[in-house]
Amino acid sequence: MLSSFSATQNLCHVLGHLRNFRRLTSNFTSNYLEMFRMRLNAEQVGRKFEVSDDELTVVTRRMSDAMDAGLWRNGQPETLATIRCWDTRVPRPSPPSDTDAVVNKFLSLDLCHGDRFRTQLTTLQGANDVWIRSRDHPLTPSTLMTGKVANLFDHVASGLAEFADEFHVRQAGVPLALTFGFPVWHSGTLGGTASLCRWTKGFDCADAMSRDVAAEWRAAAARADVVVGPVAVLNDACVAMIHSAADRPDTRAALVVDDGCNCCYVSEFGRTVINTEWGAFGEDGALDHLLTEYDHRLDSLSQNPGKQIYEKMTSGMYMAELVREAVLEIVSNQAMFEGRTTTAMNTEYALKAKHLWLVESDRSPSYDGVRAVLTGVLNVTDPSDMDCELFRYACRCVTRRSANLIAAGLSAVLKRTGLPVTVVMDGSAFKTHSEYALAVGHKARQLTRQQTKFTLRTVDHTQGQDARIVARMLATIPVNPA
Repeated sequence: MLSSFSATQNLCHVLGHLRNFRRLTSNFTSNYLEMFRMRLNAEQVGRKFEVSDDELTVVTRRMSDAMDAGLWRNGQPETLATIRCWDTRVPRPSPPSDTDAVVNKFLSLDLCHGDRFRTQLTTLQGANDVWIRSRDHPLTPSTLMTGKVANLFDHVASGLAEFADEFHVRQAGVPLALTFGFPVWHSGTLGGTASLCRWTKGFDCADAMSRDVAAEWRAAAARADVVVGPVAVLNDACVAMIHSAADRPDTRAALVVDDGCNCCYVSEFGRTVINTEWGAFGEDGALDHLLTEYDHRLDSLSQNPGKQIYEKMTSGMYMAELVREAVLEIVSNQAMFEGRTTTAMNTEYALKAKHLWLVESDRSPSYDGVRAVLTGVLNVTDPSDMDCELFRYACRCVTRRSANLIAAGLSAVLKRTGLPVTVVMDGSAFKTHSEYALAVGHKARQLTRQQTKFTLRTVDHTQGQDARIVARMLATIPVNPA
């Protein structure tokens, strides 16, 4: 009787364990299926950003055709060409020699970003030494970007005046190298008229269109009681090439991917730097087959609908916004954050490029960097590991498309440079993102099929390698340039 009771008790225990096992198995299966559903939903959004190699080959061919059209119309800025390919009037950068005429001191001003500008004083000391001091200034309030150009330039001139005062060059009349990250057309020699053709990257001071940037700057400097000498208006990609050429004379192309994107190059037999302004590529519909609903929405809500299509698909400022749009789509399908959004998540341009770089560079098992962005920027409360993984996946899809499209553009440029060349990369995407440059290089080599050997590199702007090249260039500007 006792033995029968024990057997029954053991059987009950076994049945209980079986029920618990089935419950655990059911929970595990349910959780696995839910995770699979979330991942599948995210991938349905992510696949919209995929671009095949065949499609990239088409992009390369169309960009090359657009460059041909731009070069053909180089002297006619009023005619239509999506990629302008303007002559910058800057001679092909090469290492300086001891016999070059140079200016011994010059100011530099960098106005390429929507949140800051940089002032710098460079002094050549002897044959090899260079003394450099620089400072970043905030570009606030943001209304300066869309108001009158005089207000924008007055704010920048005030920052330069304060900086120049500190080093006793406010009234010295030293030359100025103005790095201006917007499309301008040089109708004469370097240092002459530089007419603004378009604002990009969220700037829109409408009264400045077609006006001479150098003249507007001299007027602002005068109002700030700053005496400057000759002013050379330089493109940011061109400046990057100058930096690299100081120790790599085979540098014949430069890429910039930051708030905006651009490329400049020197052709195989060319003597001056060509500024492609390739951010405008696609305005004629050449990229329509690759545009997602997120691209269309971003473009329609931008300050320049229908313009800068390639830039809106590749540059940091717009990549971050595309990620935000894609994440909202995933959240609306209950696949992230339990289907809940936040005010920040619904705010245009709440995400910045630097946040994408941080997310994709985070390799910690606890997603520390990803969580920092989700909680600190998008105000997401207690994101799960799956939330973090899917957010990083969304970032990766957008940045990988950007890298592939930039590689397609680069392959079009490399067909023009000829020879084994060095290509310098500048901007936060190349310098901060852990894998972006590698992705561009890998895809460009696939697309060129090794027909042109090239080396990719970044340079440090604080080392002063380019100082003597810029000093030599400024020394060639006449007193009254045309």
